[in-house]
Amino acid sequence: MLHVLIPRDHAGAAAKIWNFLREDALDAETQQRLRQNGVRVGVGHTQWWEPVKAALDAIDDHRVTFATPLRVPAGFPLSLELDSEPREQTLFYVGADGILSGGTWPRSRDVLRVTYAPDVRDLRSIVVYVVPEVHQEQDGWEWVRTESGLWEVPRQAKQTFDAAGFALTLAPGEFALLAPSGNSHIYGLLGGAFLTRTCEGRQYDSYVFLRPEARQIGQP
Repeated sequence: MLHVLIPRDHAGAAAKIWNFLREDALDAETQQRLRQNGVRVGVGHTQWWEPVKAALDAIDDHRVTFATPLRVPAGFPLSLELDSEPREQTLFYVGADGILSGGTWPRSRDVLRVTYAPDVRDLRSIVVYVVPEVHQEQDGWEWVRTESGLWEVPRQAKQTFDAAGFALTLAPGEFALLAPSGNSHIYGLLGGAFLTRTCEGRQYDSYVFLRPEARQIGQP
């Protein structure tokens, strides 16, 4: 994962990267649902990474965080934490029925739950499932069942927001981008809570790049 924080007042400059991404990897209904929840998703290819990187590097005061590459079994839920520490937050989301719902979560962290699986129609491609979650830590451990067996993980209370989740098929060389949509400034809306931050009194938008890779049996 590559996490880039862009100053909100430079959002216009960051918009250039969408010239090198496509959004039709998701159907129109899913795109609309995500945008209503403050989320925008695009797919790019490594052949266009240099102009994307150049546009990001040209933005003053941007911040970059690299996550260490991990090897996980297919179907294992990988939690990408977006918060550095727990906080109390009130969140709202728009469901598939168009109804606005919400709640308050004390001492919680915002997390993107990412899982992947081979595309049964083309084993060279990967289906990536991304769902926002709120995690509240609890004492003890629990077992999680995956296609590769049971894994022990810390016990947590979790709230999953399927309304802002999606499944995306990535061909070899492709990567996904999650970023805030135009209405992410609405107080408490999922996209704003998960994909915007205030650092040292300045507002930033989060651009989260994901590039999973699948290894075939017998590969190192």
